[in-house]
Amino acid sequence: MNRREFLKASTIAGCALPLTSISQLAFSDQFQTKPLLVILFLRGGADGLNLVAPAEDSDYIAARPAELRVLDSGESAGILLDRTNGFRLHASASGLAEMYHSGKLAIVHAVGITDGTRSHFVAQDLIERGVSNEKMLSIENGWLSRALIQSKGLVPGYSATNATVFALKGSSGVLSTPDIASGLGVPWGAQTDNLLRTLGMTGTTITHQATLAALDVLDLVDQRLPKDDKNKALPYVSSGSASYNGSGDLSKSLSSIARLSKMDVGLSVACLDHGGWDTHEGQSGRFNNQVKQLSQGLTAFHQDMLASNRPVITVVMTEFGRRLRANKSGGTDHGHGACWMVVGDTVHGGNLYGAWPGLSTEKLDQGVDLAVTTDYRALLYEVLNASGLVTSNVFPEWKNERPLRNLLVGI
Repeated sequence: MNRREFLKASTIAGCALPLTSISQLAFSDQFQTKPLLVILFLRGGADGLNLVAPAEDSDYIAARPAELRVLDSGESAGILLDRTNGFRLHASASGLAEMYHSGKLAIVHAVGITDGTRSHFVAQDLIERGVSNEKMLSIENGWLSRALIQSKGLVPGYSATNATVFALKGSSGVLSTPDIASGLGVPWGAQTDNLLRTLGMTGTTITHQATLAALDVLDLVDQRLPKDDKNKALPYVSSGSASYNGSGDLSKSLSSIARLSKMDVGLSVACLDHGGWDTHEGQSGRFNNQVKQLSQGLTAFHQDMLASNRPVITVVMTEFGRRLRANKSGGTDHGHGACWMVVGDTVHGGNLYGAWPGLSTEKLDQGVDLAVTTDYRALLYEVLNASGLVTSNVFPEWKNERPLRNLLVGI
């Protein structure tokens, strides 16, 4: 029986194809210092079934046109990851495939929130608060702020975004800016800085104290940036052979994270976004470009960090996946189960983790979506533990009944 016949027979029999048990995913203690934790959020609901999929599955083939599938043959065939189950990675993700086959990238499929929402905003809010029930959206701080509660660095958290991501809300000492290449400071320079400091010293409220603390952080970080004789920040030079060219805005944020981590400011967590994954129409070309940028950016970042001997664990997450069946506009609509990745030199990669529920109609969530078999908090719990961050009380009303220490290989 060939692989395609096996997959078809398994589907008919209602069998869930077992991937490597989540109880086998962990992290090794390769470095003396704890790794930097990077959270890369693919905003918009990335189509995991167009990124990593069982390319020979008959239900998969029947549900989607070739341009919205990971193909099993031809010039555009996906990159084979698992010979037994026929899983392949999108053809444009050669960098990710290389990290996977070198044991630096692990894939967790059918992961997500247990709440069945298909709303981007609700799903993102749930994940960033570390909950899985809409009744818990009243929580006013993020899961990473709770994990950073014992961190004492100058800049324990960095949000490479215009506004601080909610996951870090409630944490002090968070720096928020998409790019530090041009230096840090307030608009109009010293004049504004002096005015704000004067105002900050007129009172003792939290606002006054926060203003002064923020200005101090900006000044101290800016002072550590190498400058030319005109006090202009010098371009960032990556370590080793890493090159961020070709990954667009993602490269700016990733290189800023790498640069800040090398400045020894006590950075423990960094967050960044990579948007544009809401592909209701014309998905093929857009998705291809997104995957190329993701693959190139992550490859450069991890080469850079490895060459500088800076341990890092990167979690690539998205709020949900997309429907199994393509729509009539050459795209896919909001789904449920998603595909997440964990990348790093301490990760025991080269495996797909979790329980694959199958794509037959009776196995789909509500008959249309990939079902969730791994609660996202189980994965995040393990990366927090591997990064030396707080894990207790980070995820309210969740019990770690299926520890990913055994799921994520190497903690």
